[in-house]
Amino acid sequence: MKRYIILVLSILFILKITTTRILDLHLHRVCPLTPTSESISSNEAEIFLAKWQKYQARGYAKKIPEDFSYDDVSTVQRLPWLVKQWFEQECINPQRFYYVEQRLRTILKALQLKKHNDHVIMILSEQMATKTDEQDKQWYKQMIEDQRKMSKIESITDEEFAFIAKQENRVRQLLE
Repeated sequence: MKRYIILVLSILFILKITTTRILDLHLHRVCPLTPTSESISSNEAEIFLAKWQKYQARGYAKKIPEDFSYDDVSTVQRLPWLVKQWFEQECINPQRFYYVEQRLRTILKALQLKKHNDHVIMILSEQMATKTDEQDKQWYKQMIEDQRKMSKIESITDEEFAFIAKQENRVRQLLE
């Protein structure tokens, strides 16, 4: 009796896997998160955030070892089988998924730095307005320029900043 149950369950499992793959091939399904560029679009970020909620709800983040490197080429091979299966079912490229996660975290930190730099620039501009000596004004201009350069260290696009600025609390909440 046990053999028949195991046999039936095995057959159902194999059918599930093969029908999913055949269905994907038949429908020519295009995965939404595929490697395209260094920057991420607002559409890609929205797709990621929706998938991230499902990923977190299923507890997959806890199944990944702490020493796991998301940018390693062997990312897919090192994932637990349950997580791999979820990526396949959701039609997600794991490397891009983890890249988008890291990119959003980086943009959040860069936005924090940008806000601070903007505040410093405002104070420096106010200070510069009170100076009459040309040498002092040049020094302030240089400091302002240095602050602007610091905001662009991670080569984050204006679209990425705009998306995160509009949804900062939501993104921060989801990624914490």
